[in-house]
Amino acid sequence: MATPADAKRELDLIDKVEWRILSASSDEEKLQELLKIYLAPLLLKAGSEHVAVRNKVISTCQTINKLVKSPGIVLPVGALLDQYNATEQAFIKHFDLIYIQHSVGKLRADEHRALVPKALRGISKGSASSTSQLFNVLLRMLPAVKIPLRGSKEDAEFREIMGLGNPEDAQFVADWFGKLLLLRANTTGPTQSPGLSESDISFLTLGKSATWDPAAGGLNLAETRIQVVSLLASGAFTDAERFIPAVYAASSSDYRISSVGDDLLKRSSISLEDKPLVQRLYKAHSTLPAPYRIRILGILSKSEIATTFTDEILAAFRRDVSGTAESGDAMQVDGQQTVKTSGLERNKLHRALFEFINWVARIGSGKTDYNNVGPPLVDLLRDFVRGQGWPRPARQSQDEIALRSRAYETIGILAKGTSMSESERLSLAGWLFRSLSEDPTPDAVVNIDGALSGLTSLFKPPHGFSLNTQLQSILLTYMTLEDDGGDAVRSARHAVTKWANNCLLFSDVLARWIDILAIAGRPDERSDVVEEGQKGLDPWTYYANDDKSRTLPDWKEMVQMFFREPIAPLNATSMFGHGPGMDVDDRGLFVNFPARSLPAFPVAVDYCKQILFLTALGNFQIEPGWERQLGALLQSDLRTRLAIREYLSTFTRQAHPLFHLLRAAFEGMIKDDARIAEPCARSFVDIASLSPKAALEPLASRSIELIPLIKSNKKELRILGSRAFGILAAHPSNPPESVSSFEDVIITITKGLPTAVGSELNAVEGAFLALSHLVSRRVYYATSAVGPSKATANLGQIFPSLDSISSKATATQEALFEAFTQLWTAVIHTVNDNNQISEGSQSFHSIFAKGFIDPLVAHAKKGNEKAITALGRLAIAIPETDQTDNGATDDTLSTILESLYSLYEIKQAEVHFAVGDAIAAAVACWDAEVVRLTLDVQSEETGYQAPKRSARLTSVLEKLLVDCKTTKPSLLKASGIWLFCLIQHCSHLEEVRSRLRECQVAFMRLLSARDELVQETASRGLALVYEKGDSGLKGELVRDLVGAFTGSGPQLKVDQETELFDVGALPTSEGKSITSYKDIVSLANEVGDPSLVYKFMSLATNAATWSTRSAFGRFGLSNILSESEVDPKLYPKLYRYRFDPNQNVQRSMNDIWKALVKDQKTVLETHFDAIMQDLLKSILGKEWRVREASCAAISDLVSGRPFPEYEKYYKDIWTAALKVLDDVKATVRNAALHLCIALSTTLVRQLEESGSTTTATAMMNEALPFLLSEKGIESSVEDVKLFSTITVMKIAKSGGDALKPYIPVMVSHLLGLLSTIEPEAINYHYQRAGEENREKIDKLRSAAVSRSPIAEAIDNCLRNVDASVMKELAPKLQESVKTALGMPTKIGCARVLSTLATRHALSFAPYSPVFLGLLEKQALDRNDEVSQNYARAAAYLIRIVPAPDAKARFADSLASVYLTSEDEVRRQKAADAVLALAKVSPDHFTALETRLLPLAFVARHDTDEYVRTAARQAWDTHAGSTGLTVVRYLREITALAERCLDAAQWAVRHAGALAVAAAAGAVVDAGETSGRANVEALQAVWPVYDRALALRTFDGKEQLLEPLPGFVKATRRLWEGSTGAKEAAAAFGADLRRVVVREAKRNNDAYRPHAFACLWKVSAVREDLEMVEEITEVVGDHLAVVVGEEEGEGNGKGDAMDLDEPERRKGRRGELDLKSRTAWAAVEAIMRGYNRVRMQKDPMTVLHEVIVALETAAGGRGKKLNVKSPCLSRAKLATIRRTFWYDCVRGVLKDAVGGATAGGGDCVKHEGQQDIIKWFLNTLDLDAEDAGTEDQRLARVKAVNATIRLGNAQAGSEADEGWKTEVKGVVDNTLKRERSLEVQKAWKDCLELLS
Repeated sequence: MATPADAKRELDLIDKVEWRILSASSDEEKLQELLKIYLAPLLLKAGSEHVAVRNKVISTCQTINKLVKSPGIVLPVGALLDQYNATEQAFIKHFDLIYIQHSVGKLRADEHRALVPKALRGISKGSASSTSQLFNVLLRMLPAVKIPLRGSKEDAEFREIMGLGNPEDAQFVADWFGKLLLLRANTTGPTQSPGLSESDISFLTLGKSATWDPAAGGLNLAETRIQVVSLLASGAFTDAERFIPAVYAASSSDYRISSVGDDLLKRSSISLEDKPLVQRLYKAHSTLPAPYRIRILGILSKSEIATTFTDEILAAFRRDVSGTAESGDAMQVDGQQTVKTSGLERNKLHRALFEFINWVARIGSGKTDYNNVGPPLVDLLRDFVRGQGWPRPARQSQDEIALRSRAYETIGILAKGTSMSESERLSLAGWLFRSLSEDPTPDAVVNIDGALSGLTSLFKPPHGFSLNTQLQSILLTYMTLEDDGGDAVRSARHAVTKWANNCLLFSDVLARWIDILAIAGRPDERSDVVEEGQKGLDPWTYYANDDKSRTLPDWKEMVQMFFREPIAPLNATSMFGHGPGMDVDDRGLFVNFPARSLPAFPVAVDYCKQILFLTALGNFQIEPGWERQLGALLQSDLRTRLAIREYLSTFTRQAHPLFHLLRAAFEGMIKDDARIAEPCARSFVDIASLSPKAALEPLASRSIELIPLIKSNKKELRILGSRAFGILAAHPSNPPESVSSFEDVIITITKGLPTAVGSELNAVEGAFLALSHLVSRRVYYATSAVGPSKATANLGQIFPSLDSISSKATATQEALFEAFTQLWTAVIHTVNDNNQISEGSQSFHSIFAKGFIDPLVAHAKKGNEKAITALGRLAIAIPETDQTDNGATDDTLSTILESLYSLYEIKQAEVHFAVGDAIAAAVACWDAEVVRLTLDVQSEETGYQAPKRSARLTSVLEKLLVDCKTTKPSLLKASGIWLFCLIQHCSHLEEVRSRLRECQVAFMRLLSARDELVQETASRGLALVYEKGDSGLKGELVRDLVGAFTGSGPQLKVDQETELFDVGALPTSEGKSITSYKDIVSLANEVGDPSLVYKFMSLATNAATWSTRSAFGRFGLSNILSESEVDPKLYPKLYRYRFDPNQNVQRSMNDIWKALVKDQKTVLETHFDAIMQDLLKSILGKEWRVREASCAAISDLVSGRPFPEYEKYYKDIWTAALKVLDDVKATVRNAALHLCIALSTTLVRQLEESGSTTTATAMMNEALPFLLSEKGIESSVEDVKLFSTITVMKIAKSGGDALKPYIPVMVSHLLGLLSTIEPEAINYHYQRAGEENREKIDKLRSAAVSRSPIAEAIDNCLRNVDASVMKELAPKLQESVKTALGMPTKIGCARVLSTLATRHALSFAPYSPVFLGLLEKQALDRNDEVSQNYARAAAYLIRIVPAPDAKARFADSLASVYLTSEDEVRRQKAADAVLALAKVSPDHFTALETRLLPLAFVARHDTDEYVRTAARQAWDTHAGSTGLTVVRYLREITALAERCLDAAQWAVRHAGALAVAAAAGAVVDAGETSGRANVEALQAVWPVYDRALALRTFDGKEQLLEPLPGFVKATRRLWEGSTGAKEAAAAFGADLRRVVVREAKRNNDAYRPHAFACLWKVSAVREDLEMVEEITEVVGDHLAVVVGEEEGEGNGKGDAMDLDEPERRKGRRGELDLKSRTAWAAVEAIMRGYNRVRMQKDPMTVLHEVIVALETAAGGRGKKLNVKSPCLSRAKLATIRRTFWYDCVRGVLKDAVGGATAGGGDCVKHEGQQDIIKWFLNTLDLDAEDAGTEDQRLARVKAVNATIRLGNAQAGSEADEGWKTEVKGVVDNTLKRERSLEVQKAWKDCLELLS
């Protein structure tokens, strides 16, 4: 504890301090110094523990407060800040802040910068009240902070510099910066600054509104925000610290702030999966206005964890979609309150919200709380849509439509992943369906449909009864909704159909009803709806991805629903007036098919039929194409028909659905619309033909209703109607009378045959068919036993013989063929008199032959299948006799069979199947399955069925087996097909079963047939034979089959020429094919094992296994082959043949390979070496097919195989592949290319995936040396070279470190390729192009090199260069640079050098001097593009060259090249190099300025434009536009210019001369600028300048003269001299005079005018010389020539001042020809060559002398003035006068007037002064009508004015006034003619002078 004495001492100290401060109160400076020392220690006493001390401090502070009110007092803010940070006493901090705030605004910017780190350091640790004030101080100092460039070193250190090393301080400042961005000016309260609390606002405003009022001395909020954001963007803050403030900044309405905020967010590396951060974002969203919420939602839409904040998500949705904007959403800018959130902003907010909700829906579905957020969001979105108006929106703006669409989409996504109750799901589904149907927004359709599609996942069947029923009701409602009625605006049928297919079971009958309506329920239905409906009816499509049991719909339930009960939604009002269980009349069948939906009726019938059949065939395999397969089985498979018939046999009740289905088909069949009738008729026939009699009985009596179908004009309808008529009309339930009436109707129609045409003929054809079906079905029903009908008794009279209708149309004949087929199958004869049969067999035979057989045979030979079938059925109708009887019957049957045999030559293979069926029917009769398939009614008796003819069957089978061995192709083909048909239909008969083994042998032979169909038939026959046998027989068949393939069974006897293979299956190099036994032997010899002949023969025996695929893979033959043992030597050959170019061979070999090799992996691993060695040998073989196959085989063999397995062959593979790449055969080259691609791809993929692994390195070690050798990249074969190059480029891209050993070689090769791979066409056009076009081509070639893939590969190689690689690369690269010939290669070398110098500076630096020396020569390449690239490379190299002398040597070499160049080309190269150094390496250029800048200065005066431009750019870049640089390097420039003057080339001399002249001019200009001439520099430059002037004239030498007058003026001290240097001065002055006179005397016409001008200018400067006479002597002759011409030519020749186009110059002087310009230069030289000092003293005398000299030079005589006719007044000189003379007169007389005025009363009076005035006036064209342009006339007035002023100045008597009167009159006249106001004003001024 302190003692009182301590307190007293402290009080004494305070008193002393106070006294000293008070004593200095009147001296501000002293007061400030005292406060700087004592204020901080004084305030420190405020922390004393003694109350008295503290009070004293307060008292003293009050005194100080009064003293520091002066604005000039600045307190020690730095010390106070240090004390603030150091103390913990709140009292001290308070006083520190008071005085800090007092003076902080008075400090300089640099002082602010120094104080900011002090203010920031520890700012987070103070109390809220003190910290807020310190924060305000900080904000005041922020403008002084200099923020470094982003990414710079200073930026990285900025955090520490700013005092924010403590993360707590940085976070504190960042947070308050963010809050500052939310602050609104001049407001208080949280409602006015959303996102800020009362305490936040108080902190930022210090509780005072003036804090942010600039008018009251406060801060400017807008500017402070910008400074804050800029500081946030610096390195002072981390991404995490500034993230939230960046969000606020990006949301600002001030683009200056938002742009920075956007950039911060884009560059931020902060993880959005940080839960606290996301929590902060949600909190900010809940309090901030719309713009901020939009930005926050965009950020949340990128965070997965944001989707787990259930409550926050719902709150955000409710806040953003609320109907009215909250008060916090009112926006304010710069203190001005604006309106609430605008509609546009609200749309943006909603768009952002929906994007976020969409994100939640897509990402959040897998989160645990998703079910808590999903359903509420769905409800909220639905409420949003309702808020817009639902189902019809109230407004239709584009933004609202987009939001509405997005809402629908999001609902679908949310609902898809949400668990909802059944009622919720149904409600949502119904809501979406109604939206789809009634929402008129076009853009929303896709989204609604998508939402419905997504919702289907929630309705996976099966469902409970209630849900299923309600869902059915919804779907049915919208499926049957009218498009053009009610509120619906569009169809929802596609969505409904899709839902029915996805959400209801396939067994759901109502779902299938919806599919039927989709297919045909509406006319012109959309194709997508139809397609979806077809998918729904297809069980294969429905169950394609379902392995569960496939449950079909109940066909009985379908019949009941479709045709018995009205189908309507549950809530639909019944429109039928009865309940669902009531019976309905016939029209009730169509109760669900109104007129518009009638086309759906046949679809429903047909689908019921299909499901009925599928149900009956329980084991039917449903697979793609099942409908077609089912139809084929119904038509051709007896077992299928019997199975269905058995299934239907129990459905005999008339109330059964089978009857209702038949009745529905019948009703549809009798409709007038053919589109309905035909499919219904087909369905009816298909079902009725398999139904029991009882089910058909109710419909039998209605047979007569089928007559319209029988008479139809459509053939298919007639056939179907006839079949249906036969089934129904012949039904036993019909009484005989009814049948007779049916027959009468039909017979009546048939009687019109002789005369019928058109539709009547169609009716006749149908009638014959119907009658044949009626009669035959009566036989089948056995109703004929009741008694023969009239028709049966008189068939011979009703049906005509076939020979009698031969003239009828083919259709009519075919109808009768079909009719007779039906009759003969039922064994009904159609001859007129049955008695003839018993009386004589010959007569019977002749009747049948003539009337039936012969006509049928005639048609059969034409390929008519109906005629062929009829022939076979005719044989059935022939009555059976004793087996020993070889009479008529046998003759007739034999005739029929022979006729059928004779059809073997028919080429159509399909016809032969009809012939085979006919043969089977003829010999097996009703025992043949093909005949039994005819039975389409329930037949209980078999008496009508003709039995088989056993002997005939046996003989036919033997014949076919014999014919299968024939060599006649057509008979062989036919016999094989007939044999197949016979087995197919009669294999159950003993006669055939006993011969199946022989049949198998026959089919084995047929495998070698040429015809693919025969091969297929043989293969199917083999399978059929095996299928038809029992177990014992099957075993024998297998043994026979194996024996046939292995040689132990039946063999084919062959000789050397026996054909075993198809022609072309195995071609040879000679263009032949391996087809014979001899070829097989050769093939076996190739393998090296003669025993293989037997194996090949066993494979070839009786089966074309090499060329056909039929025997393998489909019917189990491969399993048989796999049992045989294989010689290992066969594998290599067989493997190669799998890739044979011939597709047949390839397919067969693949089949054999699969048959022989069960475990391919093991076989290939075991025999890999043998196979690879054989392939590497074969790939270089003689036969192209072998080479091509080997390429493909090797590619397949190595594909996917570990590299070590084929590493030893890798190089050999590459060698062979690239060699074959140049094969003569295109297909072989293509195969080799694919092999190379495979090898390359494998290598590159290995490098990409594995990098520098052992495998990748090993592969590259094998491949790269080869690819880089003369066999690869250096190959003379273009294709090989190209592919090798591409491969090397790929390797370069992916090689990585494994490339390092090969980089030197690769780079050098790739550089060479840049030229060799360039298309020759470029060189062709280049040689024929002009110079200008060549430059364009060079630029294109150079650009192509830079973009070339080869250049990219080189860059890829260089990426892996290190010091070890550089050691090998440098010599290679040096050699490449030296030996490069092609332009692309040279440019590539330059690029490589540049790359190495920039990317590998350290490792390349030791070698850089050598390359820099090398580039001294390369930079002079004759090609401009090459030289420029080398120059740039040198500029890069010079950066890293360690030796300064090497750099200096390079710079000196450029100067040497320039000086020794023989033409401008080398100088251009040197200029390019200098420019490249100036641009690319400016720092190093600066280091070499003493060498390079003088060269650039000299070169910028070169005579070549290109050199000048390049050098000027270099000079301007480093010297600027001032002459000071020239003065600085004058010694070097002068020395270099002197060397130029000594050069042999005149162009270089001229450049040096121009340069030294420019240097002299620059020194003169610098002296004028500084006000002091640099005489020493001028004296140093004069010798060289003198030499330059001494050069003979050249174009542009006039530039040497331009600085000379200034040079003479600046060297006044040298030619005037001092007392001790008179002689030297005189000599120097004499030299100058000599030089200027010499130049004026030069005999160069173009140069002369410039020399004359220089002469008078020098004379004007030399006040010590009087040179008028000398000038007159020099120039007089040239003036006299012009004046003399006029005198000789007269005045009638016009103006001689014609334009001289070749001599045009810029400016007015260019308007004259050379002679006139020379004349004017002479006039001007005389007029202006006077001595200026004498002019001041005696102007009139000087003028007199000048005029006399001028007149003398112009050819005048004597020393008198020619007043009346001055030489200058002549017409010849009119243009000179107007152009130049007027101005010259004004200037000369102005000097004279000045001299006269200066002389005052002492002025010498000249006796001829009036004449002088008149002389001048007479030269000014006062009386001229046309005095030129306005400018020229104005110049004349000014000259007259100067003359009058001279006259006024010299006036001394009244006599002198006489000229004025004369002049005044002339002036008045001229004034009257003048049009220009300005000129008139000037004339009036003249008149005033004359007054």
